[in-house]
Amino acid sequence: MSGTGIARRTIVIAGGGAVGLSVASLLALSSRADDLDIRLFEPRDVPVWETDRVDLRVYALSRASQIVLENLGAWAAVHAARAAPYRRMHVWQGECGARLGSLTFDSAEVGEPDLGNIVEDSLLRTCLTDVSHQAGVELTFGVELTAVEVRDRSVEITTSEGETLSAVALIAADGSGSTVRKLLKLPISSVSYAQRALVTHVSTERSHGDTAWQRFLPNGPLAFLPLSDGRSSVVWSTGAEHAEALCALPDGEFQDALQEASGGVLGEIAATVERVSFPLQAAHARQYCCPRVALVGDAAHTVHPLAGQGMNLGLLDAAVLADVLLRAQAEGEDFGDLRVLRRYERHRKGDNLGMLLALDALHRLFGISGSVVPSLRAIGLSTLDATPFAKAMLMRQALGLRGELPAAAKRRVA
Repeated sequence: MSGTGIARRTIVIAGGGAVGLSVASLLALSSRADDLDIRLFEPRDVPVWETDRVDLRVYALSRASQIVLENLGAWAAVHAARAAPYRRMHVWQGECGARLGSLTFDSAEVGEPDLGNIVEDSLLRTCLTDVSHQAGVELTFGVELTAVEVRDRSVEITTSEGETLSAVALIAADGSGSTVRKLLKLPISSVSYAQRALVTHVSTERSHGDTAWQRFLPNGPLAFLPLSDGRSSVVWSTGAEHAEALCALPDGEFQDALQEASGGVLGEIAATVERVSFPLQAAHARQYCCPRVALVGDAAHTVHPLAGQGMNLGLLDAAVLADVLLRAQAEGEDFGDLRVLRRYERHRKGDNLGMLLALDALHRLFGISGSVVPSLRAIGLSTLDATPFAKAMLMRQALGLRGELPAAAKRRVA
């Protein structure tokens, strides 16, 4: 049963990104929220979404992620503001400028209105911040955790402002460089791809047609993701030195390089905003939890961005963890107990690791060179494109509609 002390009632969340805000809101909006004090600490300032500027950082949100946001009451605001649906995805292999094999996914083939939505990070965080605040979460921005001590019945926390507090559980949603994970010395396995992802937005001669375009090049994939204003968000994964050189090019030269790399699929290209890049790696925590502490989202795992699944995995983490904690609370269990937290780990670890390994294998497959390999890959793409059952299965997997889903990822019956 719920105790009366702070340590038995407070849940602290480190990290105010979309994953941290989602798990905070899911807990605070539950029917048993009166028994909980939810506190969230985020080192960055309060998120601000700019109506006249599209954020460079965007996510391809799956149907399962959309449903989580719907159940939180955040999706309507996100959708009304600036979500961009993509109804098709066209993938092809490009080597030496040749078009050797292609694959097209179409949402109509699985009876869905779209395959997902492209949503800005700042918009998502702004809407989720509003939901969290309205749900009664105590949000503290500009503050991070500096010390964590796990005890038998509580976790003791110190913040950068010198505040100390006691909680029954601590949820680390503080990103790939997780401070909580480092403070507790929780091991993580990682591999660097020696690549960087260049990100920018461009205007194109031809309409993106609500289609996500992705070309696999020898050094990594190049993606054009549709934006609601008609432009495309470019995510170009390539060698670290090449990415840095591309970022430094004058606009005209960059446009020429991007035009060549895209094979002119959308016609002439005009660069419209700045370019940034970030290093790529795959990482996976060897354990998602220890007594009183659970890792979610990038704090537990990061994957190659070639399929845009990172945020979707994190939101499912949030939904499953909220499910586990609320069920434990309803049954009178100590929901910071390791036996409880490991239910979350068992549910999510296999799926997350499977996605990480699949994307890693795909990345390595398209990086193999040789005279015969490109033709074999082309045959594989074309064969898959001609196999409706396999394509439908992959689309449903990407939509997040397969497997055992947590309550928050299921549409509620009115």
